[in-house]
Amino acid sequence: MNDKLVTSLLAALLLCGGCGSDDNDTEMPPVVTPPPVADSVDANEALAINLSLAEFDGASGALSFTLEDDAALAITNAKDYKITYFGFPEDGVTSRNAKAWKHWHVTQSFECDSSAGECEGVLVESEKGSYHFEATGLDWDRNTSDGSVKKYKVAIEIKGAMANNELVLLPST
Repeated sequence: MNDKLVTSLLAALLLCGGCGSDDNDTEMPPVVTPPPVADSVDANEALAINLSLAEFDGASGALSFTLEDDAALAITNAKDYKITYFGFPEDGVTSRNAKAWKHWHVTQSFECDSSAGECEGVLVESEKGSYHFEATGLDWDRNTSDGSVKKYKVAIEIKGAMANNELVLLPST
């Protein structure tokens, strides 16, 4: 019977040969965290810039708009722009100036070249891809008779390093 006990102990020792050892033959794979899903793109990295006008008050020039690229990602950090306001008289009104066009208009532009630090007006990003612009110093009566501008339009160009939006003349809302 001692032979059976000795054989059993030897078998147990052989089976449990690695028990209690600090060697770990099976390595745990490293935890891979996927990158966050992008919901925005910087204006200077956007390959396309699409602008949607949300609000435009013609008399004050205040306007709100959103920017996104072709993949519907919000465009952030837009800083460079050219915004041109157009003022028109009421329909059917003509100028008394014989050299004026039949449908005269006045314009005022606001530009920003952030690299030069020269900006007219104030552009603020209120949330990712949503912007508000204040046209400080907009004066509709500067180049025409007082109170003659009654209809308003705006053209907004946002400039990125790789793309600009399509320039379109938009009416006031």
